[in-house]
Amino acid sequence: MTESAAPANALARVERDLAYGPDPRQRLDLYHPARPNGALLIDIHGGGWFQGDKSKEAGLAGRLAGAGYLVAAPNYRFADGVSGANLYPAQVDDALAAVGWLKAARELDFDRGRIGGIGGSSGGNLAFELALSLGMPGASWSGLLDLAGFLARHGDAKPHKAVFDDSRPSAEIDQGGADPGYYKWLVFNLLGPDLDGLDVATPINRVTSHCGPMLFANSLDELVPPEEMLIAATALMRAGVPTRTVLLEGRRHATAYLEDVLADTLAFFAHYLAQP
Repeated sequence: MTESAAPANALARVERDLAYGPDPRQRLDLYHPARPNGALLIDIHGGGWFQGDKSKEAGLAGRLAGAGYLVAAPNYRFADGVSGANLYPAQVDDALAAVGWLKAARELDFDRGRIGGIGGSSGGNLAFELALSLGMPGASWSGLLDLAGFLARHGDAKPHKAVFDDSRPSAEIDQGGADPGYYKWLVFNLLGPDLDGLDVATPINRVTSHCGPMLFANSLDELVPPEEMLIAATALMRAGVPTRTVLLEGRRHATAYLEDVLADTLAFFAHYLAQP
Protein backbone atom coordinates (compact mmCIF):
# COMPACT_ATOMS: atom_id res chain seq x y z
CA MET A 1 0.00 0.00 0.00
CA THR A 2 1.27 3.47 -0.91
CA GLU A 3 0.23 6.65 0.85
CA SER A 4 1.25 10.26 0.95
CA ALA A 5 3.44 11.17 3.88
CA ALA A 6 3.12 14.23 6.06
CA PRO A 7 5.17 17.09 4.62
CA ALA A 8 8.30 16.70 6.76
CA ASN A 9 11.58 17.90 5.30
CA ALA A 10 11.95 16.30 1.86
CA LEU A 11 10.03 13.04 2.32
CA ALA A 12 8.05 12.24 -0.80
CA ARG A 13 5.99 9.16 0.06
CA VAL A 14 5.80 5.99 2.13
CA GLU A 15 5.08 2.45 0.94
CA ARG A 16 3.85 0.24 3.76
CA ASP A 17 3.80 -3.49 4.47
CA LEU A 18 5.92 -4.72 1.59
CA ALA A 19 6.60 -8.45 1.99
CA TYR A 20 10.27 -9.47 1.99
CA GLY A 21 9.47 -13.03 3.17
CA PRO A 22 6.54 -15.42 3.76
CA ASP A 23 6.07 -14.83 7.50
CA PRO A 24 3.52 -12.14 8.47
CA ARG A 25 6.24 -10.36 10.46
CA GLN A 26 8.49 -10.18 7.39
CA ARG A 27 7.17 -6.86 6.17
CA LEU A 28 8.85 -3.49 5.70
CA ASP A 29 7.95 0.14 5.09
CA LEU A 30 9.81 2.20 2.49
CA TYR A 31 10.33 5.94 2.96
CA HIS A 32 11.14 7.61 -0.34
CA PRO A 33 13.06 10.88 -0.31
CA ALA A 34 12.01 13.73 -2.56
CA ARG A 35 15.66 14.44 -3.34
CA PRO A 36 17.43 11.06 -3.23
CA ASN A 37 21.17 10.84 -2.68
CA GLY A 38 21.29 7.29 -4.05
CA ALA A 39 21.97 5.48 -0.75
CA LEU A 40 19.76 3.20 1.36
CA LEU A 41 19.46 2.98 5.15
CA ILE A 42 17.91 0.04 7.01
CA ASP A 43 16.18 1.50 10.10
CA ILE A 44 15.53 -1.34 12.59
CA HIS A 45 13.12 -0.95 15.49
CA GLY A 46 13.88 -1.90 19.08
CA GLY A 47 11.81 -3.82 21.61
CA GLY A 48 14.14 -6.41 23.05
CA TRP A 49 13.69 -8.78 20.08
CA PHE A 50 10.19 -9.67 21.37
CA GLN A 51 8.03 -6.57 20.90
CA GLY A 52 7.90 -3.27 18.98
CA ASP A 53 6.93 -2.36 15.44
CA LYS A 54 8.33 -0.68 12.34
CA SER A 55 5.64 2.02 12.57
CA LYS A 56 7.49 3.50 15.54
CA GLU A 57 10.39 4.34 13.23
CA ALA A 58 8.27 6.83 11.26
CA GLY A 59 9.80 9.87 12.94
CA LEU A 60 13.43 8.83 12.51
CA ALA A 61 12.85 7.31 9.07
CA GLY A 62 11.26 10.55 7.92
CA ARG A 63 14.26 12.53 9.14
CA LEU A 64 16.65 10.19 7.35
CA ALA A 65 14.62 10.37 4.15
CA GLY A 66 14.63 14.14 4.51
CA ALA A 67 18.43 13.91 4.34
CA GLY A 68 18.14 12.13 0.99
CA TYR A 69 18.21 8.44 1.97
CA LEU A 70 15.83 5.78 0.79
CA VAL A 71 14.86 4.24 4.15
CA ALA A 72 13.56 0.72 4.79
CA ALA A 73 12.02 0.01 8.20
CA PRO A 74 11.52 -3.77 8.59
CA ASN A 75 9.60 -5.80 11.09
CA TYR A 76 11.12 -9.14 12.10
CA ARG A 77 10.04 -12.30 13.88
CA PHE A 78 9.80 -12.08 17.66
CA ALA A 79 11.70 -14.43 19.94
CA ASP A 80 9.79 -16.45 22.53
CA GLY A 81 12.09 -18.20 24.95
CA VAL A 82 9.24 -20.15 26.57
CA SER A 83 7.89 -21.81 23.43
CA GLY A 84 11.26 -21.84 21.68
CA ALA A 85 9.87 -19.96 18.68
CA ASN A 86 12.07 -17.64 16.63
CA LEU A 87 15.10 -17.85 18.86
CA TYR A 88 18.42 -16.30 17.80
CA PRO A 89 19.41 -15.96 14.97
CA ALA A 90 15.89 -15.56 13.51
CA GLN A 91 16.00 -11.77 13.91
CA VAL A 92 19.43 -11.51 12.26
CA ASP A 93 18.25 -13.78 9.45
CA ASP A 94 15.27 -11.49 8.88
CA ALA A 95 17.41 -8.35 8.78
CA LEU A 96 19.69 -10.02 6.23
CA ALA A 97 16.67 -11.23 4.24
CA ALA A 98 15.27 -7.70 4.13
CA VAL A 99 18.56 -6.39 2.72
CA GLY A 100 18.63 -9.19 0.16
CA TRP A 101 15.06 -8.46 -0.93
CA LEU A 102 15.80 -4.75 -1.31
CA LYS A 103 18.91 -5.41 -3.37
CA ALA A 104 16.95 -7.72 -5.66
CA ALA A 105 14.03 -5.28 -6.14
CA ARG A 106 14.84 -3.93 -9.59
CA GLU A 107 12.17 -1.25 -9.36
CA LEU A 108 14.06 0.45 -6.52
CA ASP A 109 16.59 3.00 -7.70
CA PHE A 110 19.52 3.06 -5.27
CA ASP A 111 23.20 2.17 -5.29
CA ARG A 112 23.53 -1.44 -4.08
CA GLY A 113 27.04 -0.61 -2.84
CA ARG A 114 25.84 2.22 -0.59
CA ILE A 115 23.74 0.66 2.19
CA GLY A 116 23.89 1.33 5.92
CA GLY A 117 22.07 0.13 9.02
CA ILE A 118 20.74 2.04 12.00
CA GLY A 119 18.77 1.03 15.07
CA GLY A 120 18.23 1.57 18.78
CA SER A 121 18.40 -1.00 21.59
CA SER A 122 17.79 -4.45 20.04
CA GLY A 123 17.60 -2.62 16.71
CA GLY A 124 21.09 -1.31 17.44
CA ASN A 125 22.20 -4.88 18.03
CA LEU A 126 20.80 -5.85 14.63
CA ALA A 127 22.42 -2.86 12.90
CA PHE A 128 25.74 -4.11 14.29
CA GLU A 129 24.92 -7.62 13.06
CA LEU A 130 24.44 -6.24 9.53
CA ALA A 131 27.80 -4.50 9.76
CA LEU A 132 29.43 -7.74 10.89
CA SER A 133 27.84 -9.87 8.17
CA LEU A 134 27.78 -7.48 5.22
CA GLY A 135 30.52 -4.98 5.96
CA MET A 136 28.10 -2.05 5.74
CA PRO A 137 28.44 1.02 7.99
CA GLY A 138 26.14 0.97 11.01
CA ALA A 139 24.85 3.24 13.76
CA SER A 140 23.93 1.52 17.02
CA TRP A 141 22.15 3.62 19.63
CA SER A 142 22.10 1.82 22.99
CA GLY A 143 22.70 -1.48 21.23
CA LEU A 144 22.91 -4.66 23.32
CA LEU A 145 26.38 -5.74 22.27
CA ASP A 146 27.92 -7.90 25.02
CA LEU A 147 25.26 -10.42 26.04
CA ALA A 148 27.66 -12.98 27.48
CA GLY A 149 29.68 -10.35 29.31
CA PHE A 150 26.55 -8.82 30.80
CA LEU A 151 25.38 -12.14 32.21
CA ALA A 152 28.83 -12.79 33.64
CA ARG A 153 28.83 -9.40 35.37
CA HIS A 154 25.26 -9.65 36.68
CA GLY A 155 24.92 -13.23 37.82
CA ASP A 156 22.81 -12.28 40.85
CA ALA A 157 20.20 -10.28 38.91
CA LYS A 158 16.71 -11.82 38.93
CA PRO A 159 15.21 -11.89 35.41
CA HIS A 160 11.92 -10.07 34.90
CA LYS A 161 9.86 -9.19 31.83
CA ALA A 162 8.67 -5.70 30.86
CA VAL A 163 5.92 -5.25 28.26
CA PHE A 164 4.86 -1.89 26.84
CA ASP A 165 1.75 -0.66 25.05
CA ASP A 166 2.31 -0.67 21.29
CA SER A 167 1.02 2.90 21.13
CA ARG A 168 3.66 4.19 23.53
CA PRO A 169 6.36 6.26 21.79
CA SER A 170 9.76 4.58 21.63
CA ALA A 171 11.40 7.58 23.26
CA GLU A 172 9.35 6.90 26.41
CA ILE A 173 10.28 3.22 26.72
CA ASP A 174 13.13 1.87 28.89
CA GLN A 175 13.95 5.28 30.32
CA GLY A 176 14.22 4.21 33.97
CA GLY A 177 17.97 3.70 33.98
CA ALA A 178 19.91 0.52 34.62
CA ASP A 179 17.73 -2.60 34.96
CA PRO A 180 19.91 -5.74 35.07
CA GLY A 181 16.93 -8.03 35.66
CA TYR A 182 15.15 -6.92 32.50
CA TYR A 183 18.31 -7.08 30.38
CA LYS A 184 18.94 -10.58 31.74
CA TRP A 185 15.38 -11.66 30.85
CA LEU A 186 15.87 -10.37 27.30
CA VAL A 187 18.89 -12.60 26.80
CA PHE A 188 17.10 -15.69 28.15
CA ASN A 189 14.06 -14.93 25.97
CA LEU A 190 16.25 -14.51 22.89
CA LEU A 191 18.19 -17.75 23.39
CA GLY A 192 15.94 -19.97 25.48
CA PRO A 193 16.46 -21.19 29.05
CA ASP A 194 19.61 -23.16 28.20
CA LEU A 195 21.27 -20.09 26.65
CA ASP A 196 22.30 -22.12 23.62
CA GLY A 197 24.58 -20.09 21.38
CA LEU A 198 25.26 -17.32 23.90
CA ASP A 199 28.82 -16.73 22.76
CA VAL A 200 27.82 -16.62 19.09
CA ALA A 201 24.85 -14.34 19.82
CA THR A 202 27.24 -11.88 21.47
CA PRO A 203 28.24 -9.74 18.48
CA ILE A 204 31.48 -8.39 19.95
CA ASN A 205 32.78 -11.98 19.91
CA ARG A 206 32.56 -12.03 16.11
CA VAL A 207 34.36 -8.80 15.21
CA THR A 208 36.76 -9.10 12.29
CA SER A 209 38.48 -6.66 9.97
CA HIS A 210 35.59 -7.20 7.53
CA CYS A 211 33.10 -5.46 9.83
CA GLY A 212 31.75 -2.17 8.54
CA PRO A 213 32.60 1.08 10.34
CA MET A 214 30.38 1.79 13.34
CA LEU A 215 28.96 4.70 15.27
CA PHE A 216 28.00 3.78 18.83
CA ALA A 217 25.94 5.99 21.16
CA ASN A 218 25.00 5.35 24.79
CA SER A 219 24.00 7.16 27.96
CA LEU A 220 25.97 6.86 31.16
CA ASP A 221 23.23 5.38 33.37
CA GLU A 222 20.70 3.64 31.14
CA LEU A 223 19.38 0.14 30.47
CA VAL A 224 22.44 -0.80 28.40
CA PRO A 225 25.70 -0.31 30.33
CA PRO A 226 28.00 2.13 28.51
CA GLU A 227 30.97 -0.21 28.87
CA GLU A 228 29.38 -2.42 26.19
CA MET A 229 29.84 0.37 23.66
CA LEU A 230 33.45 0.85 24.76
CA ILE A 231 34.20 -2.89 24.64
CA ALA A 232 32.77 -3.05 21.13
CA ALA A 233 34.73 0.02 20.01
CA THR A 234 37.93 -1.49 21.42
CA ALA A 235 37.33 -4.76 19.57
CA LEU A 236 36.81 -2.85 16.33
CA MET A 237 39.90 -0.74 16.95
CA ARG A 238 42.01 -3.88 17.38
CA ALA A 239 40.57 -5.23 14.14
CA GLY A 240 41.48 -2.01 12.33
CA VAL A 241 37.86 -0.91 11.82
CA PRO A 242 37.07 2.83 12.23
CA THR A 243 34.62 3.67 14.99
CA ARG A 244 32.93 6.76 16.39
CA THR A 245 31.48 6.88 19.90
CA VAL A 246 29.06 9.28 21.59
CA LEU A 247 28.66 9.04 25.37
CA LEU A 248 25.80 11.08 26.82
CA GLU A 249 24.81 12.15 30.30
CA GLY A 250 21.78 10.73 32.09
CA ARG A 251 19.49 7.75 31.66
CA ARG A 252 18.11 8.29 28.17
CA HIS A 253 17.85 5.15 26.06
CA ALA A 254 18.11 4.98 22.26
CA THR A 255 15.68 7.31 20.45
CA ALA A 256 15.19 9.36 23.61
CA TYR A 257 18.48 11.09 22.78
CA LEU A 258 17.81 11.30 19.02
CA GLU A 259 18.19 15.08 18.87
CA ASP A 260 21.63 14.86 20.49
CA VAL A 261 23.05 12.27 18.11
CA LEU A 262 21.21 12.70 14.81
CA ALA A 263 23.63 15.28 13.41
CA ASP A 264 26.63 13.08 14.25
CA THR A 265 24.84 10.07 12.79
CA LEU A 266 24.01 11.85 9.53
CA ALA A 267 27.61 13.07 9.26
CA PHE A 268 28.82 9.49 9.81
CA PHE A 269 26.64 8.11 7.02
CA ALA A 270 27.42 11.05 4.74
CA HIS A 271 31.09 10.11 5.07
CA TYR A 272 30.82 6.35 4.66
CA LEU A 273 27.98 6.31 2.11
CA ALA A 274 29.26 9.18 0.01
CA GLN A 275 28.86 8.83 -3.74
CA PRO A 276 32.13 7.56 -5.27
